[in-house]
Order: sequence, then structure tokens, then C-alpha cells
Amino acid sequence: MLGHYKAPLHRLFDPIAQLLLRMGARPNHMTVLGLGVSIAAAYVFSVGRLRGGAVLLAVAGLFDFFDGAVARLAGSDSDYGAFLDSVVDRYSDVAVLLGILVFYQQRNDTTGAVLTMATLAGTVMTSYTKARAQSIGVRCDIGVIERPERLIVLIAGATFQLLTVVMAVLAVLTNVTALQRIVYTRKIARDTALR
Repeated sequence: MLGHYKAPLHRLFDPIAQLLLRMGARPNHMTVLGLGVSIAAAYVFSVGRLRGGAVLLAVAGLFDFFDGAVARLAGSDSDYGAFLDSVVDRYSDVAVLLGILVFYQQRNDTTGAVLTMATLAGTVMTSYTKARAQSIGVRCDIGVIERPERLIVLIAGATFQLLTVVMAVLAVLTNVTALQRIVYTRKIARDTALR
């Protein structure tokens, strides 16, 4: 959904990305630093400091945003860079959700734990369905919620102490997105076979 706003966001944040580039920032380094911040956020979530986790998650999101912007401005976009970014995003997502799962387990909150596991499954399947669709030649950028929206919702939920509500929303929407991609890929594959 937020993908439609990439161009205006680039214009808004390109000056910051240019400054980072002049300071010697490299896209792959920023990607890995973002993973480190996500792991720190996971730990902070696990010990129950939800607002602190939200702040760290927002910082990790900035690293994720600016690594691509710096690569684009430097003209150093590469297949490996895109691959690394995608893999690191998956590790970051899993780390944060595991941190939240530990938080719920320590509180003996079965509902929260189950919702977090459902969100984890939906998050993994959202990216997996896209990758598998692309492997058979189907561009699959559809769905009600993608990674940027998931991060925004999670940050908001943790900030306002509505984590369980947010986990319920994400548990539904991530899995709906994966199902949308399955149905969409089936339709495109069938249409292609009929031609």
C-alpha cells in the first residue's frame, strides 16, 4: 500500500540520504546495522519495555528505508544488495516477533502468544508467497498489508500499549495478504497458460 508513495517520500528524504552518503554510509552496512537495532528491539520487547521497543523498531525502520535510498543515489543498486536487504528484513521480522512472543510467555498470556505466532506465520508467508510467485515469473506486489505497514502498526500498538489488539489485527491481515497473493498468482498463472 505505501509503495504508491515511494516517489514523494524519496523527494522528501533524499537530502538526508545524500548527507549519509557524503558521511561515508554504505547501503549494506546500513542494512546490517538495521538488523542489529531490530535484535535490540526484540530484547527490549521481551523484557516488557514496549515503548522502548517501539522506538528501536522505528530506528531500525529508518535504517531499512535509508539503505535503499543511499544505494539508489550512489548508483550502487545491485542484485546482491536487494537479496541481502530482503534476507535481513526476514531475520529482523522474526527476531522482533520472537521477542514479543517471549514477552507474552513470561506473562503467561496464551492469547497474546497465539496471536504473535499467527502473525509470525502470516509475516513469513507474505514474503514467501511473493518470492515464489516471482520465481515463476509473476510480479506479486499486492495485498492489504506489507512490511512498512506492519512496522507502523506494530510501532503504534507498542507505543499506545495496545500490543494484543495490534497482534490480533496483524494475525488476520498478514495471513489475508498471503492468501491474496496465492489467489492472484493462481489467476495470473492460469491466464498465462491459456494464452
